[in-house]
Amino acid sequence: MNHQIQEISGVHLFNLKIAREFYDNSQPITALDFDGTGEYCVTASADETINLYNCRTGNHGKFSVSKKYGVHLTRFTHSNTEIVYASTKENDTLRYLSLRDNQFIRYFVGHKSRVVALEMSPINDQFLTGSINEGVRLWDLRQPNEIGFIDIQSGRPCVGYDPSGLIFAIALQHSDKTIQLHDVRKFNETPFSTFKIEEENYNMNIDMDTNVNNDNDNNNDNNNNDNNNNNTLNWTGLKFSNDGQKILINTSGDVHYIMDAFDGNLKQRLIGHAGLDNASSFLGGEESCFTPDGRYVISGSKDGKIYFWDISNSNNNNNNESTTITTAESLTTEESMTMKPFHMLNHHTLPTQVIKFNPNKLLLVSACTDLVFWLPSLNTNELGETEMQLN
Repeated sequence: MNHQIQEISGVHLFNLKIAREFYDNSQPITALDFDGTGEYCVTASADETINLYNCRTGNHGKFSVSKKYGVHLTRFTHSNTEIVYASTKENDTLRYLSLRDNQFIRYFVGHKSRVVALEMSPINDQFLTGSINEGVRLWDLRQPNEIGFIDIQSGRPCVGYDPSGLIFAIALQHSDKTIQLHDVRKFNETPFSTFKIEEENYNMNIDMDTNVNNDNDNNNDNNNNDNNNNNTLNWTGLKFSNDGQKILINTSGDVHYIMDAFDGNLKQRLIGHAGLDNASSFLGGEESCFTPDGRYVISGSKDGKIYFWDISNSNNNNNNESTTITTAESLTTEESMTMKPFHMLNHHTLPTQVIKFNPNKLLLVSACTDLVFWLPSLNTNELGETEMQLN
């Protein structure tokens, strides 16, 4: 997939404003995905509904209900009218749905426990799924049976494709705390590389005071009180950056990790947000993301805020662009690899469980029960093609 956004600046992020807000769900939104063009996004909610939105016009499109089976981890196929998603009730079957006529195209049966990871290949009709205490499976949309299986025995697997679609990673915290890299063409073989994670080096007690300034924050007295939760740290998601050089490990605690995708070394520990502590409900993994250029990580938080880290600035030396911004600073603690956010948005009143950046448009989407489209309030020539107008 070719991403058209080449570079996102701190100016874009500092100028994000609400362009649209949707109130279509009665319970929290748990998953979101963009189609390959960035034209559409689809959401799953704990109220067992699926909603489709047009990212160009800012309109709510189709609405589907999955009351019998529940819905989670909605993912577009390579068609913007078809999705695959995981069930949350009745069984652990995966469902391939046409949004055009709201009819199921196919069912994928095989998992025997809750599916907590689902990722579509960026290059073909294959997709990966992972389930609790069981395994990782490889599927093809064109056939109902799995085409590969990796037994993990115990724990919660996090899975992700690299941008080439030829390599995928499995992160396993509860068994041996490793990240395994596999060749998708040799799915059933052993990983070609395994990174061992020493947990004690990744879960230090640190001051969670973010020291982030924000002109829109009217709750300064409570900014950091909720961020000292010491939430249970469980790995909940894995994402590659679009250049394939970095891996983001989401956790349910008060830290996310940036790893080197080639040697597995820790590059940064991202702190300052309040962990969602939602692993026990089989959620999580959707709360943070890279920007398309890989320079920034954005995360939701239990306090409803949205936090931003500049991971291109690993030495904490502000570049010329950053030094012109006076409303916030990029800060680190004494630990050289531990980074605090340089910016924060305050709007949601409930935990922000979903954060995604559009792959082809300067559009950030965040969600609690409500869904919010954020656009930079800059000249339209800098924003790219969009028909949405800021409120």
